[in-house]
Amino acid sequence: MNLLKLLPACAVAACCLQLQAAEPFHWGVNGHPVSQEAYWQVPLATQLDLVAESGATWYRFDLSAEAFHGNTDRVDELLAGAEKRQLQLLPVLVATPDAQRKNATPARIRAAAAAFAKEVVNRYKGRITHWELNNELDAYAMIRKGEKTRGGKLWIWGDAEGSDPDTYDEGRYQKAKAEILGLHEGVKAADPQARTIVDTAGWLHYGFIERLVKEDHVPFDILAWHWYSECGDITRVQGKLNLIEFLKRYRTPLWLTEINRRDGSKRGKASEQAAYLGQTAVQLRANPGIAAYFVYELLDEPCFGADGESDYGLVEVAKDGAGKWQISRRKPAFGAFKAATAAPVQP
Repeated sequence: MNLLKLLPACAVAACCLQLQAAEPFHWGVNGHPVSQEAYWQVPLATQLDLVAESGATWYRFDLSAEAFHGNTDRVDELLAGAEKRQLQLLPVLVATPDAQRKNATPARIRAAAAAFAKEVVNRYKGRITHWELNNELDAYAMIRKGEKTRGGKLWIWGDAEGSDPDTYDEGRYQKAKAEILGLHEGVKAADPQARTIVDTAGWLHYGFIERLVKEDHVPFDILAWHWYSECGDITRVQGKLNLIEFLKRYRTPLWLTEINRRDGSKRGKASEQAAYLGQTAVQLRANPGIAAYFVYELLDEPCFGADGESDYGLVEVAKDGAGKWQISRRKPAFGAFKAATAAPVQP
């Protein structure tokens, strides 16, 4: 008998919140083990050993349809290695890259996303329990200068704040929604017990979630947010908004699946990166509104040169005698994160 059916709605909600609160806190690290150069050359076993050494129990990584079909054996190896170390994987499913999405209809995007998710989840059912439904589609859908809002207003400014549901281009929003819906449907068709995660690029982009949840009733199990140092204190955004409390309106667990100091250790800022990660990890672990903290990312990526994501890693890499990227040293940020994962919860 399902006892929840015998309870009034408010009691069911309270029961569910208690169950969510009982979950352990999730420490994670991001990486790109099937998609980017340094991660291809550093052995998977070494990557997983570093994740385990850091005190994290999750390894989040992007998994496109192309990467999965071309490197299924590598994903199998990654999962087997994670299980050996009692780590969990969090794949970020990308069925339709931006370049392909441009000329596709929402119906085709949804069908392709559902088929891909069903295929990959079927393969790993019961072994991978959580699936993130693409990455930062709010940023893809965001209105741009010269476009019109849903209500017909010409947008003459730069980047929108993202809190207004109308500041998302209607055509791109419908395609983003189709991708999320298709991935969710495919995941649940293959494994009804699996949990789905929808994320945003962070800041105040809750207008995107507002449309998904309140207008279109798009289902998902966990809300994820991304947060970087230039955004300030997530509990006092712009000096006034406690975003963690605000996001409770969506009645799902809240995970931070990307966080770091902007630019990481770039320009000799290794100690600043370590301080940011150490401080925010302790602060947010103690916040009952946060259920997970995932550092972005495990390894530096020197292939990006002086720009981009070259210095976000917890670990530096350098070329060996054969010209291949290998582990060079653990950065101060690695030690700061490890100390946070081992520290007792602050009251």
